Amino acid sequence: MTRKIAIMTGTRADYGLLRNLIASVAEASKGPNPAAELQLIVTGTHLSRDHGHTIDEILADGFTPAAKVEIWGGATAAETSGENNPSLTAAIETGEAIANFSRTLATLKPDVVVVLGDRLEAFAMASAATVLLIPVAHIHGGELTLGAMDDSLRHAITKLSYLHFTTTEEHRARVVQLGEEPSRVFNFGAPVLDAMATLKFMSREALEDKFGVRFGEQTLMMTFHPAAFDEAPAQVLIDELLAAMEALTDSGVQLVITGTNNDIGSDEVRKAIAAFCESHPDRTSYVESFGQLGYLSMMREVDVVAGNSSSTVLEAPIFGVPSVLVGNRQEGRPMSASVLKPAAKRNEILAALQQALSSEFKASIKDLGTPFGTPGFAKKATAELINHQISTPPKKKFWEQAK
Repeated sequence: MTRKIAIMTGTRADYGLLRNLIASVAEASKGPNPAAELQLIVTGTHLSRDHGHTIDEILADGFTPAAKVEIWGGATAAETSGENNPSLTAAIETGEAIANFSRTLATLKPDVVVVLGDRLEAFAMASAATVLLIPVAHIHGGELTLGAMDDSLRHAITKLSYLHFTTTEEHRARVVQLGEEPSRVFNFGAPVLDAMATLKFMSREALEDKFGVRFGEQTLMMTFHPAAFDEAPAQVLIDELLAAMEALTDSGVQLVITGTNNDIGSDEVRKAIAAFCESHPDRTSYVESFGQLGYLSMMREVDVVAGNSSSTVLEAPIFGVPSVLVGNRQEGRPMSASVLKPAAKRNEILAALQQALSSEFKASIKDLGTPFGTPGFAKKATAELINHQISTPPKKKFWEQAK
């Protein structure tokens, strides 16, 4: 019997991690007696012109969405009492996202829904599916991001999910600690390793031609997203980070800045970045969205990665590229020695950036390895999504660990 597998992607970041899984399920959907039917649900900032309209990348990869679901931007001024209250807006729009996803799932009738990570759209989809008695498969559960509201959302999604695909044994143990039966929790490693093993990376010249970026004798790439529970407001953190980066321009370092997500506080961050780029046109290149191939290719070519994206603690260490993590958005994740974490003050950030750019530091972090496993996530997860026996309805029993 063909199993209908719905996979939701809501941002350029999660699509990059999901792409190989999507391709694997699509391959299993071929032939006269397919084992799977791919139902790709595209939503979130993929549909936003302001965030690069990254659904175009999905279509260019040859994937046809089963549904496109608009979810952000629905809260009205009347609903938020005319106040500038991003949290209230996000709460209202999350409720609307649950409603929109519920209608989509009721139409598609998938056998299982795949969500990744800890964002509001993943929480909304998992909530809708749970109420509709559709089992959820969750990728990247059991991790900690103590500086973000995402930490609570991730664990909530874990409890809403039936299947769990974690990236380390530590994360698997934490999902089991949350009461999930071990037979439903799998450590298949990090999905990004599949991409890093199979992509044909772009050269510097190709990156310059396609994205208009400029490389210098040394080049820094920065990605920063607001986080609700960070050690300081997003506006303060981005101002301190940009001030440290500005000091580097005097020494000839070229800066490449990427677009932020649409989380609470993103408008202020985007305004600060835009003003910085306008003030330093010769030293700064801004790219709203590189896409996975462009982003990973760029990361391989730069001298340091800075900001608070998960790529500072996951992809950069795998590539052996030094990174400087600002704020505590990623607190709780495994940290390589290649990741420097200064206090969120411009002088300390600048000192960390200078250390990361030094030849001595780069030499000290060679061949550190990674705790995130080996390539092969997509094939393993596809097999489990197709073959795992799921009860109807997907009832779960709280797993009591031996004392």
